[in-house]
Amino acid sequence: MVASSATKLTITAIVVCLAACSDSVDDPVDAGSATGASFERPINLVFKIHIEPQGSLPMYKTRRDDVEAVRKLAEQHGLKLTLHGNGKFWQYAREQGDEPIVRTWLANGHTVGLHAHSVYNAIDAQHAWKNATQEQEKDSAFVDALWTDHERELKALLPDVKITESTPYDSDSPTFESRMTARGYTIVGGGREEISEQWFGHHPFHPFRIGAQMLEEKLTSKVVLVSHYSQFTEAAVHGPPATKVFSDQTLAHHKVGFLQIYLNRLHAERTGDPLDKVWSYGFLTHDNNSPESIRAELENYITWINDNFGKGKKSLRGNLIVKPSTLSDVSDDYIAWEKEHPNTSSFHVATPTIGAGQKINELDEATRKKIYPGPFWGMAELLRADKDNVVDYVANVSDFEAQGVSCHELAFGARADATRKKRWLCYKESDGAATINMQTVTGSANVKKWNVRDKQSSVVASTAIEVGAEPVIVDLSP
Repeated sequence: MVASSATKLTITAIVVCLAACSDSVDDPVDAGSATGASFERPINLVFKIHIEPQGSLPMYKTRRDDVEAVRKLAEQHGLKLTLHGNGKFWQYAREQGDEPIVRTWLANGHTVGLHAHSVYNAIDAQHAWKNATQEQEKDSAFVDALWTDHERELKALLPDVKITESTPYDSDSPTFESRMTARGYTIVGGGREEISEQWFGHHPFHPFRIGAQMLEEKLTSKVVLVSHYSQFTEAAVHGPPATKVFSDQTLAHHKVGFLQIYLNRLHAERTGDPLDKVWSYGFLTHDNNSPESIRAELENYITWINDNFGKGKKSLRGNLIVKPSTLSDVSDDYIAWEKEHPNTSSFHVATPTIGAGQKINELDEATRKKIYPGPFWGMAELLRADKDNVVDYVANVSDFEAQGVSCHELAFGARADATRKKRWLCYKESDGAATINMQTVTGSANVKKWNVRDKQSSVVASTAIEVGAEPVIVDLSP
């Protein structure tokens, strides 16, 4: 199966480590045979649309039609959508008689919520939405009114629907949680966790209850964050000024990202992780950035996931691998999980202490290793995307399937470099080890084999690569 200053800044995180923080959880020894029972929840696959402010009625209609095209694509492949829109979109939808379209979204299992930008509705005209100034953004009362402008329009369109999902403006403010709670929003879709792309090399694998900022966790919070990446196909610096990071959302890198969560989940299933956590992987597009070309890449990605992991496929241990989900579905799963594991963190992220000369969005490798929450820090480092070094998925290598080994060719380095180097990621789903001959695949007698935990390497013969309980990453030896 194919699977910020000389002053020291400390951000407090609540991290509860019970049995899950013991060394035994990450022990690589197999827990029985591959056909033995070892329960692990599926990966919730979240597909989200952000609907941005529209400048005119014709623009609204174009964007509405783009959303409808993406909806049909998602439904064709059995996926659910989470659609978060700004007040102007909901206002136009009501005025244009498009309520039935939105009702169809709900009837088909999708969910809707708010996506409020820093725009507000000046009441001197029906569509007098204006951009907030920096001074206005510092005014708490103004921000409250801004939230209300967007909320009012969605409630006018769907007065009988309880809205619990929101991705509103001001998501990194210390008052964000209290604002969400005051309005009855219990689920936030992304934003503050984008810093994780620099800290970990990928987004969080698990939902968590938010604290004051970024990845801070507070188990008593009423707001659950479900992570998702930013605009599909985009490769650019992204996020708030203080935490901007390079974010690679290209098709080729997304496949690498999904393989990472799959292999972490497989490890938890194999070792009998007592927390059997809630897993979630999200990707996103926008109503103004979903032309046919991007929809084609989205379809490529969805098809790749479905063909290899989805459509009801189960692991060798009998567990469903992927489940199409909305943000609400993930939150429901998380709340059910909490009842089974009270006062327990599934997140385990110790937010770093920032010393003199460090920036929160430029952590050095040693700090990244110290705070990494999973067993495979080395793999995360070797597969991460930085501005000048991106790891892309190239192709499945089927040569070792008879031995139960899945292998994937990757490319790493700057995309503009015509001589990008090759890298291979190999793993077994079944228990036991297999020795594979990679000489033909690599074209080299010797290769560099990486330890996926500590990022240490050794040069070994390509004719005898052992693949066992943990993934193996291979490069061409210098």
